[in-house]
Amino acid sequence: MSPSVSRRLSGAALLCLVLVVVGLGAPALALASDDPFFPDQWNLTQIGAPEAWARSTGEGVTIGIVDTGIDAAHPDLGPKIDALATCLGGPCREGSAHDGHGHGTVVAGIAAAVTGNARGVAAVAPDARLVVAKAVDDQGRASVEDINNAIRWVVDRGARVVNLSLGDPNFLIVSLLGTPLRPGIEYAWSRGAVPVLASGNENVGLLDLGSSNYGNLNAVVVGATGRDGSVAPYSSPIGSAKWGLVAPGGGGAGAGADLVSTYPGGYARAAGTSMATPHVSGALALVMAQGRSPGAAVDRLLATADRRVPCGNGCQGRLDVAAAVSDVAPVSTAAPVTAPPAPATTAPPTTAAGPTTTAGRPTTTTSTTVAPPPPDALAGNAGGGEQAFGRVTIEYAGDGGPLPVPLVVLAAVMAAGAAAAAGTVGWMRLRDGAGL
Repeated sequence: MSPSVSRRLSGAALLCLVLVVVGLGAPALALASDDPFFPDQWNLTQIGAPEAWARSTGEGVTIGIVDTGIDAAHPDLGPKIDALATCLGGPCREGSAHDGHGHGTVVAGIAAAVTGNARGVAAVAPDARLVVAKAVDDQGRASVEDINNAIRWVVDRGARVVNLSLGDPNFLIVSLLGTPLRPGIEYAWSRGAVPVLASGNENVGLLDLGSSNYGNLNAVVVGATGRDGSVAPYSSPIGSAKWGLVAPGGGGAGAGADLVSTYPGGYARAAGTSMATPHVSGALALVMAQGRSPGAAVDRLLATADRRVPCGNGCQGRLDVAAAVSDVAPVSTAAPVTAPPAPATTAPPTTAAGPTTTAGRPTTTTSTTVAPPPPDALAGNAGGGEQAFGRVTIEYAGDGGPLPVPLVVLAAVMAAGAAAAAGTVGWMRLRDGAGL
Protein backbone atom coordinates (compact mmCIF):
# COMPACT_ATOMS: atom_id res chain seq x y z
CA MET A 1 0.00 0.00 0.00
CA SER A 2 1.24 3.45 -0.81
CA PRO A 3 2.14 5.80 2.06
CA SER A 4 -0.54 8.29 1.00
CA VAL A 5 -3.40 5.82 1.24
CA SER A 6 -1.93 4.24 4.34
CA ARG A 7 -2.17 7.62 6.03
CA ARG A 8 -5.67 8.27 4.74
CA LEU A 9 -7.06 4.89 5.74
CA SER A 10 -5.45 4.89 9.15
CA GLY A 11 -5.59 7.79 11.61
CA ALA A 12 -9.27 8.53 12.03
CA ALA A 13 -10.18 5.41 10.09
CA LEU A 14 -11.07 2.21 11.85
CA LEU A 15 -8.57 -0.60 11.38
CA CYS A 16 -10.02 -4.04 11.88
CA LEU A 17 -8.76 -7.56 11.42
CA VAL A 18 -10.71 -9.73 9.02
CA LEU A 19 -9.95 -13.38 8.39
CA VAL A 20 -9.92 -14.07 4.66
CA VAL A 21 -9.55 -17.70 3.73
CA VAL A 22 -7.89 -18.03 0.32
CA GLY A 23 -6.37 -21.46 0.04
CA LEU A 24 -3.71 -21.56 2.75
CA GLY A 25 -2.97 -17.85 2.60
CA ALA A 26 -2.47 -15.70 5.67
CA PRO A 27 -5.25 -13.48 6.99
CA ALA A 28 -5.43 -10.06 5.37
CA LEU A 29 -6.14 -6.72 7.00
CA ALA A 30 -9.39 -5.09 5.99
CA LEU A 31 -9.05 -1.33 6.00
CA ALA A 32 -12.28 0.50 6.72
CA SER A 33 -12.52 3.98 5.29
CA ASP A 34 -13.68 7.01 7.26
CA ASP A 35 -15.75 8.24 4.31
CA PRO A 36 -19.32 8.85 5.57
CA PHE A 37 -21.00 6.70 2.91
CA PHE A 38 -18.54 3.82 3.28
CA PRO A 39 -20.76 1.80 5.68
CA ASP A 40 -23.44 1.79 2.97
CA GLN A 41 -21.11 0.71 0.17
CA TRP A 42 -22.04 -2.96 0.27
CA ASN A 43 -20.64 -3.22 -3.25
CA LEU A 44 -17.07 -2.80 -1.97
CA THR A 45 -17.59 -5.49 0.65
CA GLN A 46 -19.15 -7.84 -1.90
CA ILE A 47 -15.97 -7.88 -3.99
CA GLY A 48 -13.52 -7.80 -1.06
CA ALA A 49 -12.13 -4.33 -1.83
CA PRO A 50 -11.28 -3.41 1.79
CA GLU A 51 -9.21 -6.59 2.11
CA ALA A 52 -7.54 -5.89 -1.23
CA TRP A 53 -6.37 -2.41 -0.16
CA ALA A 54 -3.85 -3.98 2.22
CA ARG A 55 -2.04 -5.38 -0.85
CA SER A 56 -2.73 -2.85 -3.61
CA THR A 57 -4.40 0.52 -4.04
CA GLY A 58 -3.85 0.96 -7.77
CA GLU A 59 -0.97 3.39 -7.40
CA GLY A 60 0.81 4.06 -10.67
CA VAL A 61 -2.11 2.96 -12.87
CA THR A 62 -4.31 5.39 -14.83
CA ILE A 63 -7.94 4.62 -15.69
CA GLY A 64 -9.47 6.25 -18.77
CA ILE A 65 -13.14 7.23 -18.44
CA VAL A 66 -14.97 7.61 -21.76
CA ASP A 67 -18.41 8.91 -20.83
CA THR A 68 -20.42 12.12 -20.27
CA GLY A 69 -17.45 13.85 -18.67
CA ILE A 70 -16.71 14.49 -14.99
CA ASP A 71 -17.21 17.08 -12.28
CA ALA A 72 -13.58 18.19 -12.12
CA ALA A 73 -14.29 20.42 -9.10
CA HIS A 74 -15.66 17.55 -7.02
CA PRO A 75 -13.52 17.09 -3.88
CA ASP A 76 -13.65 13.30 -4.26
CA LEU A 77 -12.52 13.43 -7.92
CA GLY A 78 -10.61 16.61 -8.72
CA PRO A 79 -7.36 15.52 -7.04
CA LYS A 80 -7.32 12.32 -9.11
CA ILE A 81 -7.59 13.84 -12.60
CA ASP A 82 -4.49 14.08 -14.81
CA ALA A 83 -6.07 15.16 -18.11
CA LEU A 84 -9.45 16.14 -19.55
CA ALA A 85 -10.82 16.45 -23.07
CA THR A 86 -14.08 16.95 -24.94
CA CYS A 87 -14.39 14.70 -27.99
CA LEU A 88 -17.83 15.67 -29.26
CA GLY A 89 -18.26 16.35 -32.96
CA GLY A 90 -14.65 16.30 -34.05
CA PRO A 91 -11.09 16.09 -32.76
CA CYS A 92 -10.64 15.78 -29.01
CA ARG A 93 -10.04 19.21 -27.43
CA GLU A 94 -7.94 18.96 -24.31
CA GLY A 95 -8.68 21.08 -21.24
CA SER A 96 -12.19 20.31 -19.99
CA ALA A 97 -14.82 17.56 -19.86
CA HIS A 98 -17.81 19.23 -18.23
CA ASP A 99 -20.43 16.72 -17.10
CA GLY A 100 -23.88 18.21 -17.50
CA HIS A 101 -25.50 14.80 -17.26
CA GLY A 102 -23.96 13.01 -14.27
CA HIS A 103 -23.35 9.52 -15.61
CA GLY A 104 -19.59 9.91 -16.08
CA THR A 105 -19.13 11.41 -12.63
CA VAL A 106 -20.93 8.46 -11.05
CA VAL A 107 -18.79 5.96 -12.98
CA ALA A 108 -15.50 7.70 -12.15
CA GLY A 109 -16.30 7.76 -8.45
CA ILE A 110 -16.89 4.03 -8.27
CA ALA A 111 -13.54 3.33 -9.90
CA ALA A 112 -11.22 5.83 -8.28
CA ALA A 113 -12.74 8.44 -5.95
CA VAL A 114 -10.48 9.88 -3.27
CA THR A 115 -10.72 7.44 -0.37
CA GLY A 116 -10.15 8.03 3.33
CA ASN A 117 -10.65 11.81 3.23
CA ALA A 118 -13.54 11.79 5.73
CA ARG A 119 -16.09 12.84 3.13
CA GLY A 120 -18.28 11.18 0.53
CA VAL A 121 -17.43 7.73 -0.75
CA ALA A 122 -14.62 5.21 -1.06
CA ALA A 123 -13.56 3.64 -4.38
CA VAL A 124 -12.31 0.30 -5.68
CA ALA A 125 -8.86 1.70 -6.59
CA PRO A 126 -8.08 4.49 -4.08
CA ASP A 127 -4.75 5.52 -5.62
CA ALA A 128 -5.47 5.04 -9.32
CA ARG A 129 -5.36 8.18 -11.47
CA LEU A 130 -7.95 9.35 -14.01
CA VAL A 131 -7.92 10.71 -17.56
CA VAL A 132 -11.39 11.62 -18.78
CA ALA A 133 -12.77 12.13 -22.27
CA LYS A 134 -16.29 13.46 -22.76
CA ALA A 135 -17.73 11.51 -25.72
CA VAL A 136 -21.40 11.53 -24.66
CA ASP A 137 -23.30 14.83 -24.59
CA ASP A 138 -25.43 16.21 -21.77
CA GLN A 139 -28.55 14.56 -23.23
CA GLY A 140 -26.83 11.17 -23.23
CA ARG A 141 -26.19 11.02 -26.99
CA ALA A 142 -22.96 9.88 -28.61
CA SER A 143 -21.57 8.85 -31.97
CA VAL A 144 -19.28 5.98 -32.81
CA GLU A 145 -16.66 8.37 -34.18
CA ASP A 146 -16.57 10.37 -30.95
CA ILE A 147 -16.33 7.31 -28.73
CA ASN A 148 -13.56 5.72 -30.79
CA ASN A 149 -11.65 9.00 -30.83
CA ALA A 150 -12.09 9.33 -27.08
CA ILE A 151 -10.73 5.82 -26.52
CA ARG A 152 -7.63 6.69 -28.54
CA TRP A 153 -7.22 9.95 -26.63
CA VAL A 154 -7.29 8.43 -23.13
CA VAL A 155 -4.91 5.65 -24.20
CA ASP A 156 -2.50 8.18 -25.70
CA ARG A 157 -2.65 10.07 -22.37
CA GLY A 158 -1.51 7.03 -20.39
CA ALA A 159 -4.66 5.07 -19.58
CA ARG A 160 -3.90 1.40 -18.92
CA VAL A 161 -7.57 0.60 -18.32
CA VAL A 162 -10.38 2.11 -20.43
CA ASN A 163 -13.84 2.17 -18.84
CA LEU A 164 -16.71 2.04 -21.34
CA SER A 165 -19.97 2.05 -19.40
CA LEU A 166 -21.90 1.94 -22.65
CA GLY A 167 -24.51 -0.68 -23.43
CA ASP A 168 -26.38 -1.40 -26.66
CA PRO A 169 -29.87 -2.90 -26.30
CA ASN A 170 -30.24 -3.29 -30.08
CA PHE A 171 -29.00 -6.83 -29.71
CA LEU A 172 -30.83 -8.18 -32.78
CA ILE A 173 -28.65 -5.99 -35.02
CA VAL A 174 -25.42 -5.72 -33.08
CA SER A 175 -25.34 -9.47 -32.47
CA LEU A 176 -25.16 -9.94 -36.24
CA LEU A 177 -22.95 -7.03 -37.26
CA GLY A 178 -20.67 -6.80 -34.24
CA THR A 179 -19.92 -3.68 -32.22
CA PRO A 180 -18.86 -0.59 -34.21
CA LEU A 181 -16.53 0.30 -31.32
CA ARG A 182 -14.06 -2.41 -32.34
CA PRO A 183 -11.51 0.04 -33.89
CA GLY A 184 -11.15 1.98 -30.64
CA ILE A 185 -11.19 -1.11 -28.47
CA GLU A 186 -8.51 -2.87 -30.48
CA TYR A 187 -6.43 0.33 -30.55
CA ALA A 188 -6.47 0.32 -26.74
CA TRP A 189 -5.54 -3.35 -26.42
CA SER A 190 -2.72 -3.10 -28.96
CA ARG A 191 -1.16 -0.35 -26.87
CA GLY A 192 -1.27 -2.08 -23.54
CA ALA A 193 -4.62 -0.85 -22.20
CA VAL A 194 -7.47 -3.13 -21.16
CA PRO A 195 -10.94 -2.05 -22.41
CA VAL A 196 -13.82 -2.79 -20.02
CA LEU A 197 -17.36 -2.83 -21.45
CA ALA A 198 -20.83 -2.94 -19.89
CA SER A 199 -22.87 -5.93 -21.05
CA GLY A 200 -26.03 -3.80 -21.20
CA ASN A 201 -29.32 -3.65 -19.33
CA GLU A 202 -31.57 -5.46 -21.76
CA ASN A 203 -31.92 -9.01 -20.49
CA VAL A 204 -34.88 -10.59 -22.27
CA GLY A 205 -34.60 -13.90 -20.44
CA LEU A 206 -34.17 -15.96 -23.60
CA LEU A 207 -30.88 -17.84 -23.84
CA ASP A 208 -28.15 -15.26 -24.48
CA LEU A 209 -30.31 -12.76 -26.35
CA GLY A 210 -29.56 -9.24 -25.19
CA SER A 211 -25.79 -9.54 -25.60
CA SER A 212 -23.81 -7.81 -28.29
CA ASN A 213 -21.61 -9.82 -30.63
CA TYR A 214 -18.37 -9.26 -28.76
CA GLY A 215 -16.91 -12.54 -30.07
CA ASN A 216 -13.13 -12.35 -30.07
CA LEU A 217 -13.06 -8.69 -29.05
CA ASN A 218 -10.15 -7.91 -26.73
CA ALA A 219 -12.27 -6.45 -23.93
CA VAL A 220 -13.59 -7.54 -20.55
CA VAL A 221 -17.41 -7.55 -20.63
CA VAL A 222 -19.18 -6.93 -17.33
CA GLY A 223 -22.64 -7.86 -16.14
CA ALA A 224 -24.24 -6.74 -12.86
CA THR A 225 -25.10 -8.29 -9.51
CA GLY A 226 -27.51 -6.98 -6.91
CA ARG A 227 -27.06 -6.55 -3.20
CA ASP A 228 -27.83 -10.22 -2.59
CA GLY A 229 -24.84 -11.18 -4.74
CA SER A 230 -26.81 -12.82 -7.55
CA VAL A 231 -27.07 -11.57 -11.13
CA ALA A 232 -29.43 -8.59 -11.40
CA PRO A 233 -32.60 -9.21 -13.47
CA TYR A 234 -31.80 -6.40 -15.90
CA SER A 235 -28.20 -7.51 -16.62
CA SER A 236 -27.70 -8.68 -20.20
CA PRO A 237 -25.89 -12.02 -20.58
CA ILE A 238 -22.17 -12.00 -21.32
CA GLY A 239 -22.96 -14.05 -24.43
CA SER A 240 -20.15 -14.49 -26.93
CA ALA A 241 -17.56 -12.41 -25.11
CA LYS A 242 -14.30 -14.28 -24.52
CA TRP A 243 -13.60 -12.45 -21.23
CA GLY A 244 -16.63 -11.90 -19.01
CA LEU A 245 -17.66 -11.68 -15.37
CA VAL A 246 -20.18 -9.88 -13.16
CA ALA A 247 -19.70 -7.20 -10.50
CA PRO A 248 -21.94 -5.10 -8.25
CA GLY A 249 -24.42 -3.00 -10.20
CA GLY A 250 -27.21 -2.51 -7.69
CA GLY A 251 -30.92 -2.31 -8.35
CA GLY A 252 -33.89 -3.93 -6.72
CA ALA A 253 -36.40 -3.11 -4.02
CA GLY A 254 -35.69 -1.41 -0.76
CA ALA A 255 -33.56 1.48 0.43
CA GLY A 256 -29.85 0.98 -0.08
CA ALA A 257 -30.15 -1.46 -2.97
CA ASP A 258 -28.54 0.95 -5.43
CA LEU A 259 -24.93 2.08 -5.29
CA VAL A 260 -23.67 5.33 -3.80
CA SER A 261 -21.16 7.35 -5.80
CA THR A 262 -20.05 10.83 -6.72
CA TYR A 263 -22.39 13.09 -8.70
CA PRO A 264 -21.92 16.66 -9.99
CA GLY A 265 -22.06 18.86 -6.92
CA GLY A 266 -22.59 15.97 -4.51
CA TYR A 267 -23.43 12.29 -4.36
CA ALA A 268 -26.14 10.04 -5.79
CA ARG A 269 -27.50 6.53 -5.90
CA ALA A 270 -27.48 4.69 -9.23
CA ALA A 271 -27.72 1.17 -10.62
CA GLY A 272 -27.02 -0.68 -13.85
CA THR A 273 -24.26 -2.48 -15.71
CA SER A 274 -22.69 0.96 -16.16
CA MET A 275 -22.04 0.91 -12.43
CA ALA A 276 -20.75 -2.68 -12.46
CA THR A 277 -18.16 -1.87 -15.14
CA PRO A 278 -15.99 0.58 -13.11
CA HIS A 279 -15.68 -2.04 -10.36
CA VAL A 280 -13.80 -4.20 -12.84
CA SER A 281 -11.81 -1.22 -14.14
CA GLY A 282 -10.73 -0.42 -10.59
CA ALA A 283 -9.94 -4.07 -9.90
CA LEU A 284 -7.72 -4.24 -12.99
CA ALA A 285 -5.88 -1.15 -11.71
CA LEU A 286 -5.22 -2.92 -8.40
CA VAL A 287 -3.90 -6.04 -10.14
CA MET A 288 -1.81 -4.15 -12.69
CA ALA A 289 -0.30 -2.04 -9.91
CA GLN A 290 1.26 -5.27 -8.63
CA GLY A 291 3.33 -5.44 -11.80
CA ARG A 292 1.16 -7.65 -14.01
CA SER A 293 0.90 -7.08 -17.75
CA PRO A 294 -2.53 -6.37 -19.28
CA GLY A 295 -2.94 -9.99 -20.37
CA ALA A 296 -1.82 -11.35 -17.00
CA ALA A 297 -4.13 -8.94 -15.18
CA VAL A 298 -7.17 -10.07 -17.16
CA ASP A 299 -6.20 -13.70 -16.65
CA ARG A 300 -5.83 -13.14 -12.91
CA LEU A 301 -9.21 -11.43 -12.60
CA LEU A 302 -11.00 -14.23 -14.45
CA ALA A 303 -9.11 -17.01 -12.67
CA THR A 304 -10.02 -15.66 -9.23
CA ALA A 305 -13.67 -14.84 -9.96
CA ASP A 306 -16.16 -16.45 -7.58
CA ARG A 307 -17.57 -19.34 -9.59
CA ARG A 308 -20.15 -20.10 -6.93
CA VAL A 309 -22.21 -17.30 -8.50
CA PRO A 310 -23.92 -18.67 -11.66
CA CYS A 311 -23.93 -16.00 -14.34
CA GLY A 312 -24.49 -17.78 -17.66
CA ASN A 313 -22.49 -18.77 -20.71
CA GLY A 314 -19.26 -16.87 -21.22
CA CYS A 315 -19.23 -15.59 -17.65
CA GLN A 316 -16.40 -16.66 -15.35
CA GLY A 317 -18.13 -15.70 -12.10
CA ARG A 318 -18.41 -12.69 -9.80
CA LEU A 319 -15.50 -10.32 -9.28
CA ASP A 320 -13.39 -11.11 -6.21
CA VAL A 321 -10.70 -8.46 -6.01
CA ALA A 322 -9.40 -9.67 -2.64
CA ALA A 323 -8.54 -13.01 -4.23
CA ALA A 324 -7.17 -11.34 -7.34
CA VAL A 325 -4.50 -9.40 -5.43
CA SER A 326 -3.69 -12.18 -2.96
CA ASP A 327 -0.41 -14.08 -2.93
CA VAL A 328 -2.16 -17.42 -3.45
CA ALA A 329 -2.06 -18.65 -7.04
CA PRO A 330 -5.57 -19.52 -8.26
CA VAL A 331 -6.46 -22.85 -9.78
CA SER A 332 -7.92 -22.18 -13.21
CA THR A 333 -8.90 -24.28 -16.19
CA ALA A 334 -9.34 -21.27 -18.43
CA ALA A 335 -6.93 -20.66 -21.29
CA PRO A 336 -4.45 -17.88 -20.48
CA VAL A 337 -5.07 -14.47 -21.96
CA THR A 338 -2.66 -13.56 -24.74
CA ALA A 339 -0.87 -10.31 -24.01
CA PRO A 340 -1.19 -7.57 -26.65
CA PRO A 341 1.71 -7.01 -29.03
CA ALA A 342 4.17 -4.19 -28.43
CA PRO A 343 2.79 -0.80 -29.49
CA ALA A 344 3.73 0.54 -32.89
CA THR A 345 6.44 3.18 -32.83
CA THR A 346 4.18 5.63 -34.63
CA ALA A 347 0.68 5.83 -33.22
CA PRO A 348 -2.26 6.74 -35.45
CA PRO A 349 -3.68 10.20 -34.76
CA THR A 350 -6.19 10.36 -31.97
CA THR A 351 -8.60 12.23 -34.21
CA ALA A 352 -8.92 9.43 -36.74
CA ALA A 353 -12.09 9.15 -38.79
CA GLY A 354 -15.09 7.10 -37.75
CA PRO A 355 -15.87 3.42 -38.20
CA THR A 356 -14.59 1.57 -41.24
CA THR A 357 -17.09 0.33 -43.78
CA THR A 358 -16.79 -3.41 -44.24
CA ALA A 359 -17.65 -4.99 -47.56
CA GLY A 360 -21.24 -6.20 -47.58
CA ARG A 361 -22.39 -4.06 -44.65
CA PRO A 362 -23.11 -0.36 -44.21
CA THR A 363 -21.19 2.07 -42.08
CA THR A 364 -22.94 2.43 -38.73
CA THR A 365 -23.44 5.31 -36.38
CA THR A 366 -24.55 4.52 -32.86
CA SER A 367 -26.41 7.02 -30.71
CA THR A 368 -26.39 6.32 -27.00
CA THR A 369 -29.13 8.02 -25.04
CA VAL A 370 -29.26 7.99 -21.26
CA ALA A 371 -32.09 10.05 -19.86
CA PRO A 372 -30.93 12.36 -17.05
CA PRO A 373 -32.64 12.00 -13.70
CA PRO A 374 -35.72 14.17 -13.25
CA PRO A 375 -35.40 17.14 -10.85
CA ASP A 376 -37.73 15.63 -8.27
CA ALA A 377 -35.59 12.49 -8.09
CA LEU A 378 -32.45 14.53 -7.52
CA ALA A 379 -33.99 16.22 -4.53
CA GLY A 380 -34.72 12.91 -2.79
CA ASN A 381 -32.63 11.68 0.12
CA ALA A 382 -34.29 8.40 1.03
CA GLY A 383 -36.01 5.42 -0.50
CA GLY A 384 -35.30 3.72 -3.77
CA GLY A 385 -35.12 6.80 -5.98
CA GLU A 386 -36.64 7.35 -9.40
CA GLN A 387 -35.98 5.23 -12.45
CA ALA A 388 -34.51 6.99 -15.51
CA PHE A 389 -34.63 5.26 -18.85
CA GLY A 390 -32.77 5.83 -22.09
CA ARG A 391 -32.25 4.07 -25.38
CA VAL A 392 -29.68 3.26 -28.01
CA THR A 393 -30.30 3.44 -31.74
CA ILE A 394 -28.18 2.44 -34.68
CA GLU A 395 -28.43 4.63 -37.75
CA TYR A 396 -27.44 3.29 -41.17
CA ALA A 397 -25.75 5.74 -43.50
CA GLY A 398 -27.62 6.37 -46.74
CA ASP A 399 -30.76 4.39 -46.02
CA GLY A 400 -32.97 7.34 -45.19
CA GLY A 401 -32.79 7.34 -41.41
CA PRO A 402 -32.70 5.23 -38.30
CA LEU A 403 -33.75 1.63 -38.35
CA PRO A 404 -36.42 1.20 -35.66
CA VAL A 405 -35.65 -1.53 -33.17
CA PRO A 406 -38.30 -1.88 -30.45
CA LEU A 407 -36.94 -2.22 -26.96
CA VAL A 408 -39.13 -5.20 -26.19
CA VAL A 409 -37.84 -5.66 -22.68
CA LEU A 410 -38.37 -2.13 -21.43
CA ALA A 411 -41.75 -2.88 -19.88
CA ALA A 412 -40.45 -6.00 -18.21
CA VAL A 413 -37.45 -4.15 -16.85
CA MET A 414 -39.63 -1.38 -15.49
CA ALA A 415 -41.95 -3.91 -13.89
CA ALA A 416 -38.98 -5.53 -12.22
CA GLY A 417 -38.04 -2.10 -10.89
CA ALA A 418 -34.42 -2.67 -11.68
CA ALA A 419 -33.06 -1.60 -15.00
CA ALA A 420 -32.51 1.11 -17.56
CA ALA A 421 -31.13 1.25 -21.03
CA ALA A 422 -27.62 2.27 -22.03
CA GLY A 423 -26.05 1.42 -18.74
CA THR A 424 -27.84 3.57 -16.16
CA VAL A 425 -30.75 3.03 -13.83
CA GLY A 426 -32.21 4.92 -10.89
CA TRP A 427 -30.68 8.13 -9.59
CA MET A 428 -31.09 9.84 -6.25
CA ARG A 429 -29.22 12.92 -5.11
CA LEU A 430 -27.69 12.64 -1.65
CA ARG A 431 -26.26 15.04 0.87
CA ASP A 432 -22.67 14.43 1.89
CA GLY A 433 -22.81 11.93 4.72
CA ALA A 434 -26.57 12.11 5.21
CA GLY A 435 -29.86 10.87 3.86
CA LEU A 436 -29.16 7.15 3.58
